[in-house]
Amino acid sequence: MSKPLSTIPLRNERDVVQARQRAREIAALVGFDNQEQIRLATATSEMARNAFRYARGGKVSFAVHIGRPQTLEIVISDSGPGIGNLNEIFEGRYRSDTGLGLGIMGTKRLMDKFEITSSSAGTVVKMGKELPFSALTLTPGGMEGLSDKINEKTPESPYDEIDRQNRELLKTLQELRARQEELALLNQELEDTNRGVVALYAELDERADYLRRASELKTNFLSNISHEFRTPLNSIMSLSRILLDRLDGDLTGEQETQVGFILESAKTLAEMVNDLLDIAKVEAGKVRIRVKTFAVSELFSALKGMLKPLLADNTSVELVFVEGPNLPALRTDEGKVSQILRNFISNAIKFTPQGEIRIIAEQRENSLVFEVADTGIGIPADQLEAVFQEFTQVENPLQGRYRGTGLGLPLCRQLALLLGGKVWVKSEVGRGSSFFAELPIVYKGEGNMEMVREDMPSPEFSRSAVLLIDSEPNTFAMLEPDFRTSEFQLIHMESLERAESWLQRHTPGAVVCDMDSSTAWDFLRFFPRQAGALEAAPFVAVTTPEDLPRAMELGATLAISRPVEPGILLRDLRGITKQEQPKKLLLVDDNDLSLYILRELLDRPWLNLVEAHNGQEALAMIDREHPDAVILDLVMPGMNGFEVLQELRAKEQTRLLPVIVYTSKILSAEEQERLKGFSAGLVPKSDVTRTLSPESLLSSLARLDISGPQK
Repeated sequence: MSKPLSTIPLRNERDVVQARQRAREIAALVGFDNQEQIRLATATSEMARNAFRYARGGKVSFAVHIGRPQTLEIVISDSGPGIGNLNEIFEGRYRSDTGLGLGIMGTKRLMDKFEITSSSAGTVVKMGKELPFSALTLTPGGMEGLSDKINEKTPESPYDEIDRQNRELLKTLQELRARQEELALLNQELEDTNRGVVALYAELDERADYLRRASELKTNFLSNISHEFRTPLNSIMSLSRILLDRLDGDLTGEQETQVGFILESAKTLAEMVNDLLDIAKVEAGKVRIRVKTFAVSELFSALKGMLKPLLADNTSVELVFVEGPNLPALRTDEGKVSQILRNFISNAIKFTPQGEIRIIAEQRENSLVFEVADTGIGIPADQLEAVFQEFTQVENPLQGRYRGTGLGLPLCRQLALLLGGKVWVKSEVGRGSSFFAELPIVYKGEGNMEMVREDMPSPEFSRSAVLLIDSEPNTFAMLEPDFRTSEFQLIHMESLERAESWLQRHTPGAVVCDMDSSTAWDFLRFFPRQAGALEAAPFVAVTTPEDLPRAMELGATLAISRPVEPGILLRDLRGITKQEQPKKLLLVDDNDLSLYILRELLDRPWLNLVEAHNGQEALAMIDREHPDAVILDLVMPGMNGFEVLQELRAKEQTRLLPVIVYTSKILSAEEQERLKGFSAGLVPKSDVTRTLSPESLLSSLARLDISGPQK
């Protein structure tokens, strides 16, 4: 509800001045401070002057809205021709030589409410200003007394009003000057602060750059020094295994114990070097995620086999694997998941004198949670986070017996983060510990990868492959020891489907097939046509005595009856296969110890080994000896392995020569791509010496698909 206070007609300039005076007086009476009184008086004067100047008359009405919020309302109306460009004025687009429009926008900014309507019949401006909270609450009765006070007041002369306006203007100018000085001081402070912030940012950038360089130097140092560490370590482990396998004669019991200690010490040091390198690669962002799909049951089965040697030293501990119901297959890096769990379990075995270790897998929404819970000595509460810090170990009674590097658990945390998961631990001293790893079911970084094709065994470079097709694994287990030391490599396929798939990729020296089903007989009947280029491969049918003639009629080269004797089968294969000259293999390495190990590993009657100690000597020997393949080290004085490869691929006669790079150096992604460009295979020295298996090295040579250097 609004109560009128006063109305002033606008007939001349004096009435405009009086409207200004009345606005200030009313503002003072209703509780506005001096600053707001001036704003209200100025806004009223501006709108009243517009009404008198452009409409030659009008009126100004004052009223108070009683309610919430209390508002002083001012209405200026006239009967003039109206304002034709009102929309342009409010949008700030109107420009006038007379100043029309500027006063309207200025007045609007001074008021809480502002409304203007205009037509050819006239213009009405409604303005409102909410009363301050400190103002008294107005009532209808109080409004009558307020109206009387206003009407009783004698208007001042125009000169008095001009004098008052001058004083107000001077006061406003003083306040503006004071605020300007405050603003200048504030700007100065901001500039000083800004300079400090800029200097701080510069220091932070410099520090970040220093830390980045330090991290790169650390990574490069670890990568380079690893070559120096790994070469002698791998040599020590290889020589130890050669001695323990009695390849050069028997050992006494004491010698076997001593060599075993040497091997274990070298393994411990190699594990520390590998952990350091893994951590450095994760920090540098150079770890490659190899995604595949696998079941938890497969992961647990592999872990059981790997952890058996550890349990042999602690027979009072039982390892229990528990799978939750309906667990989905994981789509992530199986090797890294296995590495995390192996670290957890090996720690549990070390620090659990007796009792049980449970490895549990459960689904939690879109992730799997692995828990390794033991009944061991436990970890103090204040050390739970410290165990995930590098080179940190918790003091305990078993520490003297099981020394570690303090790198395993920090690596687990970084690997879990890399896979999009996390690790944590719960423990109680004397009651055991539980280490947890929560990992996404599908690795997000490789969500669209195609399924990884199952690998099949490849033929070796130096031996003729004999494909054994037999659904019974015991047959291969019985034959393989004799074939291992022969000129034939026995490759086992348990089904005809897998055998046919293998035959599409490889050419065997012979096929030995157990004719235990009708599909096997069909396979023999159509084998020459299926094989195409393989029709010359001899086919040995293994069957019952009464079916021997049938096998020969259907095209078998040889038919023998069950059970198969390894010695007789080897004799028969030598009789029906084409005898070839021994393959010549060139070994190139500047390290005499590495050459010695390769000679020991690859010492086979069907393999002719020649050696070179540097790149120049290797190129000369290739021109002279014409080897069938080359095993090449990368890091050599003078001409390195990359330069040797470049020379080989530039010549037509060696463009297709199979080359395997056999090195301890950790190759960057760029170096690996460079090797692919030279069509060279890669076998890290640690991969071969870890298992003392030359077959993997020779199979790598056979797998090479040399089609010339890639562009």
